[in-house]
Amino acid sequence: MKGSRNSLTSLRIFLEAARTLNFSRAAENLHLTQSAVSKHVGALEDRLGCPLFKRLPAGLRLTHAGALYLERVAAGMRLIDEADAMVAHPGSRVALNLAVSPSFAQFCLIPGLREFFDLHPEVRVNVRPRLLYARDRSERFDAEIQLHTGHVAGMSAQYLCGREMTLVAAPALLARTPIRTLDDLDRATLLKRAQRGYGWDEWKADIAPLWPGPAPSAPEYEGFSVLLPAVLAGLGVAVVPLCMVLEPLRSGALVRPLGEVVEGRYGYFLLQPRPNVGGPYAEALCGWVSDRAGRLNDQVRALR
Repeated sequence: MKGSRNSLTSLRIFLEAARTLNFSRAAENLHLTQSAVSKHVGALEDRLGCPLFKRLPAGLRLTHAGALYLERVAAGMRLIDEADAMVAHPGSRVALNLAVSPSFAQFCLIPGLREFFDLHPEVRVNVRPRLLYARDRSERFDAEIQLHTGHVAGMSAQYLCGREMTLVAAPALLARTPIRTLDDLDRATLLKRAQRGYGWDEWKADIAPLWPGPAPSAPEYEGFSVLLPAVLAGLGVAVVPLCMVLEPLRSGALVRPLGEVVEGRYGYFLLQPRPNVGGPYAEALCGWVSDRAGRLNDQVRALR
């Protein structure tokens, strides 16, 4: 197609086709014909000299080249849209997309997010609760905060907080079932986290290697967003990251009956795509997240 080189229209059509993985659906969403969508994508592929999609009977699939192209074009298009909005509408706010482990968002990020907005009123943050795995890989984020060990392909990883874990319980539970020693745990309800990280095995390997730990039939909770409310309600005791329970410990809603701290393999990491083309506002958000994690770590050290 004549004039297709560097055509923003062709790039936007490619992005929609990559999002839907269906030329017909992309055409419908863009109010174009399927033929027009196919021609624009074909022109891009001719110019680049490689296919961006595999055409399959059931729809489309991105090739490796298409996935690489999508990552960079999506980031570049977002910057262009932000530039347009800032110049054409000076009062508009820049939108950043942040994928966050749901529990971290609930207990560590959102309680302090007002501070970032006070510093950067021109920025809007779309907080998307996402886990690192088992999600739609076509989604693109300016940054992520995920529970991990720190090595993620295609992304930079900066440790934030969360390696320190501790046993916690509600005062009401301890009034019914006092816990002063490891032996007392055998009389308590031990709650397990169903997801990876912060398991009883890692905790007991450091504190009591010969202790058998929770029974296989012990209650399981899918993540901290449901496990911590269960502990606060006095349903049992659990091992949790110390950074996530600073306020309940400060207020007395939770207690550390054994007073221990175990350092585990997992923690919360700030992840950014490589190459990083997030721009100054994304860097400002990431800088604030890092600073907030540093303050949480200072509080954890004070408890230790």
